Amino acid sequence: MAIRRFDIIVPKTYEQHGEQKKQWRNVGTLVHFPASGDKNEGYRLELSMFPNTNFYVFEQRPRDSRPASSNELEPGNGINIDDIS
Repeated sequence: MAIRRFDIIVPKTYEQHGEQKKQWRNVGTLVHFPASGDKNEGYRLELSMFPNTNFYVFEQRPRDSRPASSNELEPGNGINIDDIS
């Protein structure tokens, strides 16, 4: 399965000649990386308002099973960040 990209859009409502119209603005991209071999699937969020910043998306877990620190977000504990860029 190939990498999939999704547009992130927001509506902007405006009025033109007394008529309500809607314009859709692209504000970023969500990238889906499929699982392959021993690597889990993963997601990366790229937002236009934060250039050169990638947001990594992890499945939400119950509070008592979340990592205590960011050091626990290493290979084998979700997404291997080195494999994503």
